[in-house]
Amino acid sequence: CASLLTIISERLLMRLIPIDPGNEAHLKALYELLAEREPSASISHKVMPTWEQHLEFVRVMDGTTLPEASRRALSYKAWYLVFPSIDDVCLGAVYLTRQDEVGVSIFKAWTGNGFGAKAVRLLMEKHGPRRYLANINPSNEASRKMFEKLGFRTIQHTLALEAE
Repeated sequence: CASLLTIISERLLMRLIPIDPGNEAHLKALYELLAEREPSASISHKVMPTWEQHLEFVRVMDGTTLPEASRRALSYKAWYLVFPSIDDVCLGAVYLTRQDEVGVSIFKAWTGNGFGAKAVRLLMEKHGPRRYLANINPSNEASRKMFEKLGFRTIQHTLALEAE
């Protein structure tokens, strides 16, 4: 069964659908992805936001609630839901920041099948050659390995101090 899923994932055509902050299904899919995420999977999300905080974040990252100058600085360059071409089951999401940082999150039911790597490849094909970055939590071994298989290399280790 696992080898069949690997074959399917290698041959599966995927599509990236731009996030629509006015689409309730998009908002719910993103929120469900956050709810599934382990704290070790991210360097930025440690606490599950409320639905209202989530809605505000989506609107800020989309740029719809910001003046033009802030929009260029704060919003994502691109943000997509990931779907197989043959179905309407959301597999996850992928984004590109204004600093060309790539982020990807795949629903747990679909992880380990190459969908994250395929989504990142599609995003990079769509946005063309450039220097892409991926900020990965050091304890997220699976994500690090996926990005390394895509050709990403470690360029720095960043340390933080949460002083009070």
